[in-house]
Amino acid sequence: MTAIHDQAMHYIYQQVLERLLSQMSQAQRASLQLLIQRLLVAAGGPEYIGTFRVLVLQGCDRHSARLLAMLRAAQLSIALRAPVTFQLRVLVVSLPVAASDTLEFHEGSFSALFMQDDPRVQLQMIEGREVVPFSRRSSAAPDRWLLARNALLMFGHMVDARPEALLGSRLHLELADAACSALQAATPADVLITAIPVRQRRRYLAWARRSLRLAGERGPHVLHHCLAALAHGLSRLHGAADASPGSLAKPTQGDAAQEASLRLLAIDDLLPHLLEGQQLDAMLGAGLEKADDAWPLAAFVDPNARAQLHQLRARSLELQAARPALSLANPSGDSKTRDGHTLALGKAYGINQTQLVCLLFSPFARQGKKLEHFLQCRHADMLVALPYLHRALQGKPCPDAVRDWLVNTSGLPLVQLRAIYEGRMPLTAWRLQSNLARRDVHLRLLPRPSSGRRRSPVALP
Repeated sequence: MTAIHDQAMHYIYQQVLERLLSQMSQAQRASLQLLIQRLLVAAGGPEYIGTFRVLVLQGCDRHSARLLAMLRAAQLSIALRAPVTFQLRVLVVSLPVAASDTLEFHEGSFSALFMQDDPRVQLQMIEGREVVPFSRRSSAAPDRWLLARNALLMFGHMVDARPEALLGSRLHLELADAACSALQAATPADVLITAIPVRQRRRYLAWARRSLRLAGERGPHVLHHCLAALAHGLSRLHGAADASPGSLAKPTQGDAAQEASLRLLAIDDLLPHLLEGQQLDAMLGAGLEKADDAWPLAAFVDPNARAQLHQLRARSLELQAARPALSLANPSGDSKTRDGHTLALGKAYGINQTQLVCLLFSPFARQGKKLEHFLQCRHADMLVALPYLHRALQGKPCPDAVRDWLVNTSGLPLVQLRAIYEGRMPLTAWRLQSNLARRDVHLRLLPRPSSGRRRSPVALP
């Protein structure tokens, strides 16, 4: 039975490869052969290809899907020529949260490439701060998102609530933290393959080096000896940036990443041929049109998340009587679908729309400077309780109903709200978060907030 099963699977893999090759141009087939040669050389020769482990970060754009198709073709081509082939680990990345249509697109691509049932392929995804097996349905476990939820709320309320900052360079630290977790596996990857252009890679390394220096980090990750060391250093930054009074403690990753060695295999020079044409898109399935022209560093970010936050922020500033129905900043699809996607970010993190609107206002920072304006715009019935709200945020006696309203409206415990109110944050965390707020997801400088620069935090005892 085993021999018959293996023979049947071999036939299926051969059919998948033939279908892939039929969708490629002559130039793409030539580039595929160059890719195969690079993989064999990186493995140390054909005799070591069976134990060679390749990691690829799967983004939300079509380019990532086409690259994965090329890697799959290379894997199957080697398998036809030799008894074994390389192991492929695919880590699906869609920060801050993968929308349902994104997961469906990935599942369709994996099915077209017949990857789910292949023991040589490992499909994973990021949920919160954990690396879990890939599934088209996101987990509803709230504890998986607690750390990410707390970090998002504290950053917005205390540092910068603009969508560009919330979904900006801080997401790269989340990605590094997840990659560090993936490297803790019993059999870590040998090489990370990427098609990000060299100019973008240099921009990312410069940003990482500066962030590490600002945090006073010392060690091999600063010199970029390998990607595992760099990921470990950025993961430590992620933990330091989230250090705030009353925040949830982040579990340590350990020192395994420091001992591991992960090389980078760049194939951006093959991009003109590997990613050309539209024939592969027909095989992999249509979708993700908006992400087709995404910047390389933004390929791991949900393309609609920032637009949704901008829309929600603009709608929240309007008078309630004149406020139109909330809709997704994507004209395609019916209204029911748009409304469901609008709240996808909040549903994943366990943040309702009221708490998300409160985050965008950030009314508690700087001794509640924007608290009255927030109440006028969103909670006019609470204006009479404004003095009691300030007393609660100052730690003074006040009615329990006022404290409950603060917790329910913000989504944060009272101890963290008081830290935001007083501006109490460890100096290292403040310096890191302020630096993160300066750049968007493309690592481009952001303009100063219209409200001006927030004051430095009060030092913790």
